[in-house]
Amino acid sequence: MRSFLYILLLLCSQIGFSQTFSAWPAQVLDRELAWNEANECYIYFDHPADDTLHLKWRQVEMSLPEGWTADLCDYGLCYTGIPVNGTMNPAYDTVRPYLKLIVQPGTQAGSGWIWFRAIDVQQTSNFLDIYFNLYTPGTVGTYTPESRTMQVFPNPASDALFVKNESSSSASMQIVDVSGAVKWQGSLLPQTTLSLDITPFPSGVYFLQSGNKTERFSVWK
Repeated sequence: MRSFLYILLLLCSQIGFSQTFSAWPAQVLDRELAWNEANECYIYFDHPADDTLHLKWRQVEMSLPEGWTADLCDYGLCYTGIPVNGTMNPAYDTVRPYLKLIVQPGTQAGSGWIWFRAIDVQQTSNFLDIYFNLYTPGTVGTYTPESRTMQVFPNPASDALFVKNESSSSASMQIVDVSGAVKWQGSLLPQTTLSLDITPFPSGVYFLQSGNKTERFSVWK
């Protein structure tokens, strides 16, 4: 089951005691990459203007297609490749520290992801998980989000989840968690939408699977 799953980010922001910080533009950055250039992908960290934010970070999980090259810069240093950890310079006043990926994908359609954890140096219980979700249509545009035949919304969800079969034929589907355990399975008629009660689902990342298609979504409580 896990052989064709992307092992993705379990979003879990935890607030510490000394200060708080947040990700901008989002904890999850979805980005389409141009195949023929070095794509710069930023996630910044916001904090109170009258405070100082000093972050360290570590790489939690990474899955990039063969042929992609990726380098990392943080607020302080640029690296060759993606190191396992690092420490940024302290950010004062309105300065926003960041993690920046510089990604050159291959010519074939594909997708990849990298999960980082940013940690407050002064209070390590104060951390934030961020996720770069990257894809490229390659040279012929064969990989696009619009090619999907199923949809889950809202994303993230909390109480109710809607599963839509966008294809012209009936489809068997299942929802699994990151360990591959099946949380729900059923069949939908063409062009129909099903409402699911997901209140028993713990917060985390899940996957809707149908045939060789997979849609990722998050549950936040």
